[in-house]
Amino acid sequence: MKRDYILPALFITALTAVGLLYLAVPDRDASESENRRLASLPRLTAASLVDGSFSEDMDEYMKDQFPFRDKLIAVGDRLRAALTLGGGDVEVVLGGNMDMGEGETLTEIPEPEAEKKPAPAKIELADEADYNNRGIIIVGSRAMELFGAEYSMLERYSSKINAIRQALPPDVSVYSLIVPTAAEFYSPVQYHEGRRSQKEAIAGMQAMMTEGVTPVDAYTYLAAAADRYIYFRSDHHWTVRGAYQGYYAFCKAAGLEPTPEEDFSSYYVEGRFLGTLYRYTKKKVIADDPDSVEVLSVPAVESCTAYTSASMEYPYEAGVIVDPGKSGNKYLTFLGGDNPLMRIVTTCKNGRRVLVVKDSFGNAFVPFLSAHYEEVYVLDPRSACTSIAQFCADHAINDVIIENYAFAIGNPEILAGLTGLVG
Repeated sequence: MKRDYILPALFITALTAVGLLYLAVPDRDASESENRRLASLPRLTAASLVDGSFSEDMDEYMKDQFPFRDKLIAVGDRLRAALTLGGGDVEVVLGGNMDMGEGETLTEIPEPEAEKKPAPAKIELADEADYNNRGIIIVGSRAMELFGAEYSMLERYSSKINAIRQALPPDVSVYSLIVPTAAEFYSPVQYHEGRRSQKEAIAGMQAMMTEGVTPVDAYTYLAAAADRYIYFRSDHHWTVRGAYQGYYAFCKAAGLEPTPEEDFSSYYVEGRFLGTLYRYTKKKVIADDPDSVEVLSVPAVESCTAYTSASMEYPYEAGVIVDPGKSGNKYLTFLGGDNPLMRIVTTCKNGRRVLVVKDSFGNAFVPFLSAHYEEVYVLDPRSACTSIAQFCADHAINDVIIENYAFAIGNPEILAGLTGLVG
């Protein structure tokens, strides 16, 4: 009979030990190995208890603050590193749904109790697992996402942009900027041809867009500059020099005169940068050749304010270029990351206003616009939902730029956000 008590006693002892460790080990604000903020202990209120949000927040807290979490993650990373194909200068790291487009900020976005709202429903995608987000290819010390698309994905994304165009009055100009990733220029040819070709996918989507949507051909300018440092090696984003190519392409499409690249002064953010793709692979060859983050000195602005939602009721401090401090994610230098909504008032007093609907690639692109607009509004559709027609009317918007990187066509949060703008 005594044996019947052994397993329950061990189980209770283990639970007690873990509980004591939670009390003994201080909470951490961020995980350097994951380049993200960790959940903090949620505040218990009657409302959060009733609507279930306290339970969800506590679950996230328990996972993020689990004792010795980084060591356990490191063990998992070593196991995952063993699941590779190839070798030598080219290696394919297998993975599941590696979502690079989840959004990230330098500081935690405040959410007033009165504004708490359920997360937007994700769009259920067809079975496209063989076409998108299935792994990372490493060529030398450069890591790149494996891209792939089928016709239904191109058609679906284009329909979202067409719906936005149709929701807006004719006097509001709409621009579509789809950014290719590094794999299109630096991977072996078999990884960017056929259904893996971002060039063909982007051209196909732009061709499906309705009259009144002006395509921005960033591809051509990025391809011409591919021998330069326009993409990070350890991260999925473009560098500020790559973002400049996107800005230059937009100016050409919009009939604006771009600021010459040589007119900008520049400086480098302190500290090395190992980004999202290193986070997933943990490859020494990438860590041995870390990235650097350069900043180009765009014109000074009068003010920059972020908001917790498109209603603009709850502002908080923000910046166009910010000091990332001790954060491992140095890309957060640009706009401080993915805020729900930002309003930038510039010194360019021409009465023109632009709304940029964007993913995180837009963060390095947006600062360049301060030379051409009196006000720049920046909306992340993953976290700020509004009627785009009403927003443009309320803020006298002249131009709308819809910027996403090529993988957005398979990202349910981005697709749901675009849908919500006309819902």
